[in-house]
Amino acid sequence: MRKIKLTRANKSILLKALAPYYYREKALGHSTEKPGRLILKINALPADKRASFSVEEIHLMRITINRLRNERLA
Repeated sequence: MRKIKLTRANKSILLKALAPYYYREKALGHSTEKPGRLILKINALPADKRASFSVEEIHLMRITINRLRNERLA
Protein backbone atom coordinates (compact mmCIF):
# COMPACT_ATOMS: atom_id res chain seq x y z
CA MET A 1 0.00 0.00 0.00
CA ARG A 2 1.20 3.45 -0.91
CA LYS A 3 -0.28 6.78 0.01
CA ILE A 4 -0.85 9.19 -2.85
CA LYS A 5 -2.14 12.74 -2.59
CA LEU A 6 -5.02 13.24 -4.98
CA THR A 7 -5.43 16.84 -6.01
CA ARG A 8 -8.52 17.97 -7.87
CA ALA A 9 -6.58 17.88 -11.17
CA ASN A 10 -5.21 14.38 -10.50
CA LYS A 11 -8.70 13.07 -9.72
CA SER A 12 -10.06 14.54 -12.93
CA ILE A 13 -7.27 13.12 -15.08
CA LEU A 14 -7.53 9.68 -13.48
CA LEU A 15 -11.29 9.52 -14.02
CA LYS A 16 -10.89 10.65 -17.65
CA ALA A 17 -8.29 7.94 -18.20
CA LEU A 18 -10.14 5.13 -16.40
CA ALA A 19 -13.54 5.65 -18.05
CA PRO A 20 -12.52 4.66 -21.62
CA TYR A 21 -10.55 1.71 -20.25
CA TYR A 22 -13.61 0.54 -18.29
CA TYR A 23 -15.94 0.76 -21.30
CA ARG A 24 -13.39 -0.89 -23.62
CA GLU A 25 -13.03 -3.85 -21.25
CA LYS A 26 -16.81 -4.07 -20.86
CA ALA A 27 -17.32 -4.10 -24.64
CA LEU A 28 -14.75 -6.88 -25.03
CA GLY A 29 -16.51 -8.95 -22.39
CA HIS A 30 -13.66 -8.82 -19.88
CA SER A 31 -14.07 -8.32 -16.16
CA THR A 32 -14.64 -4.69 -15.17
CA GLU A 33 -14.64 -5.27 -11.43
CA LYS A 34 -11.20 -3.81 -10.65
CA PRO A 35 -11.47 -0.68 -12.83
CA GLY A 36 -15.03 -0.12 -11.59
CA ARG A 37 -14.00 -0.33 -7.95
CA LEU A 38 -11.06 2.00 -8.57
CA ILE A 39 -13.31 4.56 -10.29
CA LEU A 40 -15.75 4.48 -7.37
CA LYS A 41 -12.91 4.74 -4.84
CA ILE A 42 -11.33 7.75 -6.57
CA ASN A 43 -14.69 9.44 -7.05
CA ALA A 44 -15.57 9.03 -3.35
CA LEU A 45 -12.32 10.53 -2.10
CA PRO A 46 -12.23 14.21 -1.18
CA ALA A 47 -9.82 16.39 -3.16
CA ASP A 48 -6.41 17.29 -1.70
CA LYS A 49 -6.32 14.30 0.66
CA ARG A 50 -3.94 11.39 0.87
CA ALA A 51 -5.32 7.96 0.06
CA SER A 52 -3.87 4.46 0.22
CA PHE A 53 -3.73 2.46 -2.98
CA SER A 54 -2.57 -1.10 -3.54
CA VAL A 55 0.18 -1.98 -5.99
CA GLU A 56 -2.42 -3.35 -8.44
CA GLU A 57 -4.45 -0.13 -8.30
CA ILE A 58 -1.36 1.99 -8.92
CA HIS A 59 -0.39 -0.24 -11.84
CA LEU A 60 -3.87 0.14 -13.36
CA MET A 61 -3.73 3.92 -12.90
CA ARG A 62 -0.35 4.12 -14.64
CA ILE A 63 -1.50 1.97 -17.56
CA THR A 64 -4.62 4.04 -18.17
CA ILE A 65 -2.84 7.39 -17.84
CA ASN A 66 -0.13 6.26 -20.27
CA ARG A 67 -2.79 5.14 -22.77
CA LEU A 68 -4.56 8.49 -22.50
CA ARG A 69 -1.28 10.34 -23.02
CA ASN A 70 -0.36 8.22 -26.05
CA GLU A 71 -3.80 8.69 -27.63
CA ARG A 72 -3.55 12.45 -27.24
CA LEU A 73 -0.02 12.54 -28.65
CA ALA A 74 -1.01 10.51 -31.71
